[in-house]
Amino acid sequence: MHTAYLLLGSNMGNREKLLQQALEALGRLGAVLAVSVRKETEPWGFEEEVPTFLNQAVCLQTALEPEALLTECLEIEKKLGRERPWENSHYEDGGRTYSSRLIDIDILLYDFIQYNSKQLTIPHPRLKERPFAMDLLQEILPKDIYLRDFY
Repeated sequence: MHTAYLLLGSNMGNREKLLQQALEALGRLGAVLAVSVRKETEPWGFEEEVPTFLNQAVCLQTALEPEALLTECLEIEKKLGRERPWENSHYEDGGRTYSSRLIDIDILLYDFIQYNSKQLTIPHPRLKERPFAMDLLQEILPKDIYLRDFY
């Protein structure tokens, strides 16, 4: 079994309900071991003004390998109505702009390893740039694990 730490976020629709639905769907991928409080956060990385986000960190124990977990997270997002306007566009990684979303599920950490592929980088490459994500994650990490140990 593997331990993954995820960040859920929503800034559209019924944010509370969407986070709960995402949490329930993640529970079908393994065991949800811990969840942080839900926190209202300012949008990060947007070029225009958008509604605030509701975010929550989740610890998931799963048999899925990193790429399979990513695939399942993207499928949960899609089932909950997430659209990715850049998917079939000319944008390269890092070239797209941020857009509001019904639900977002990011893999922040996985078994406390470093992992790099074309589709996935763990730890999440922008985690340390997002203090709110680090705060929520630190809330559910084992007490002897500190995020500064990963950077």
